Amino acid sequence: MTLTASRRRILGIGYPRFATDEWNELADKYDIHYFVPSDRKQVIGEVKKLCDEFGPFDAAYVLFGTAAYSPFHPDMLSPLFEHPGYCGLFAQGGAGYDDVDHPWLAENGCFLSNTPNAVTEATADMGIILMFSAIRGVSQAEQNVRAGKWRQGIELTTDPYGLTIGFIGLGAIGKSMARKTKPWSMNIIYYNRTRLPEEEERALGATYVSFDELLAQSDIISVNTPLTEQTRGMINDETISKMKDGVFLVNTARGAVLDEPAVIRALESKKIAAAGLDVFTKEPSTDSPLYTLPNVTLQPHVGAFTKGTIHRGEREVFANVKQYMETGIPVNPVNKPVKIEKST
Repeated sequence: MTLTASRRRILGIGYPRFATDEWNELADKYDIHYFVPSDRKQVIGEVKKLCDEFGPFDAAYVLFGTAAYSPFHPDMLSPLFEHPGYCGLFAQGGAGYDDVDHPWLAENGCFLSNTPNAVTEATADMGIILMFSAIRGVSQAEQNVRAGKWRQGIELTTDPYGLTIGFIGLGAIGKSMARKTKPWSMNIIYYNRTRLPEEEERALGATYVSFDELLAQSDIISVNTPLTEQTRGMINDETISKMKDGVFLVNTARGAVLDEPAVIRALESKKIAAAGLDVFTKEPSTDSPLYTLPNVTLQPHVGAFTKGTIHRGEREVFANVKQYMETGIPVNPVNKPVKIEKST
């Protein structure tokens, strides 16, 4: 793409799989310089190279599937700010942003935006899938069939009807998952940093409880909270000891909310009867003691890995970029940048 002096510039980490119309709409108005990412070293080098050759950029974006090259810290993104006051947006795909140094971006006058709506339904679907896999012993049963053991060693499993499911975090994904439990007449309780309005609780059939009450009362615990310093490792030996014997655990949020060694010990002792995990403390995960446990269903962080989700997410990324370029504020800002005058 030919650089035009009068046109503003966007740096892109990735090219869309589906939202090409929205990308082309941006490219009609702005110069987009992008590359296809592979590993962290390559991404760091390409960001530096594009900033040196074509910067300064007014905005930057990254799409989905970033585990191979995240986190997005100053060692990767600092070239965007070699000309202070220019790059005012880093738009990322996905709802969680614990792998982005958003306070540092704010200090450099840059918004971080996310895509909170795109991943909701697919991630909630995965939560339900993992819940049923745990309570019905799906993973162990499939392993038996593949090993030619049929029902050997398989015990009777648990019916979902009337169980109490406790949500740690009841944001968009947790609410969607709660609604999806309705056919099984589950008792819904939740612990959240902010209690929902009463009318929303009534609509969901959800009861607010303390964290300790949730641990003590839940037959199933679903982790749906963002990863923060307060939530890191919150499912640990101490909190597990407060759970019911034979509780079921589901995590579609972030792996580091769980103290994995503590969860492994609880799975081995059957304090946690079974678990369904879509996330790990370290991703990509190539080896883990979890791999040898028959009472845990594991997925490679694919809760939002559907065609529709990626399409919606890409559209939300580009909507954030488009609105920022037109108004100076993205659709879904998650930080509050300081104002920095442009360097000359």
